[in-house]
This record gives sequence, structure tokens and C-alpha cells, in this order.
Amino acid sequence: MSKLPSDAEMTKLFALGQLNNREIAEKYGVTPQAVNKRYAKLGLERRPHANDANAEIAKVWKVQATREVGSHHAMFPVQALRLWLRLRLGDRELSQRQRRDALNFEKRVRDKNCVLAYDPEEGQPFTWEAREPRDDLLVVRYPKEKGAPPLDELARFLLPGNPSE
Repeated sequence: MSKLPSDAEMTKLFALGQLNNREIAEKYGVTPQAVNKRYAKLGLERRPHANDANAEIAKVWKVQATREVGSHHAMFPVQALRLWLRLRLGDRELSQRQRRDALNFEKRVRDKNCVLAYDPEEGQPFTWEAREPRDDLLVVRYPKEKGAPPLDELARFLLPGNPSE
């Protein structure tokens, strides 16, 4: 197995942005995790869309995140929401499976006319609930206790007029 290039070359690859981490890993015969680890060592952040998606979700819910099994942040519904947000943000690093999961998230919201709701106190914290007038075109249920949602701040959560592709 070959090794990754020097720090200077890795920094150059990062700055050029022509290859994603998976492509760099294939080129040098290493795992994508090895590429991520090297970038982390260099202080380079490669996942801005994932970080942006997490920040968007935090505007609506404080999703429980622990290192334990069953942590809410690792549950499929919020993962699918995160992928859908990344797709909307233009993330080119989504795999085919991730893209499919993102599109299926939107399809479910459209076909079932529902929203994703989160209640950390429930045994099943994420539920699909019928859309109510207060949901407007959001794909998530904004918590009642937060009052009316500031739609300008939640623009990423609005269902687009046409299905995503």
C-alpha cells in the first residue's frame, strides 16, 4: 500500500479542491479515513457542507449526541435530514447511497405530506407526523415552545417547489 504525499502536497491538493477525499485515497492507495486524518493533522477542514448541515439542524433542535449506542444524532431520520441538507447545500462528496437517502427523505415528505418531528423525551425521538398549517413548507416540525419559526433563518428546511434531482 502506498502512502500519502508530503504535507505540502496534501495542502496543495486540498487548496485545489479538484479531488474529493475518496478520490485522493484511491489515487494513493489508502483509505478515505487516512486522508481525513492527515487533513485533521494539518488543521484543514474538508467537510464544510456536513458542518453547515449540522449547524442548520441546531437552529431547530438540540439533538442529543453521546458516544453511547442509541445517541439521537446517529439515528437514521436525522442522518437522512442531514444528507438532504448537504444535497441542498451542493455537497459534491455525497456517495450514491447518501444521495439516494437524501432524495428518499424528500420523496417521503412529499408523498406522505408529512414532516420530521423530534422529541428527545420520547422512546422513539424522531417521528413522521402529518403536516399541519403551522409547518408551512418546512420539512421538519419546529418546536411549539420556540414560538413561530423565523422562516428566513430556516430557508434551508423549506421544501423546494420542484423535487430535488
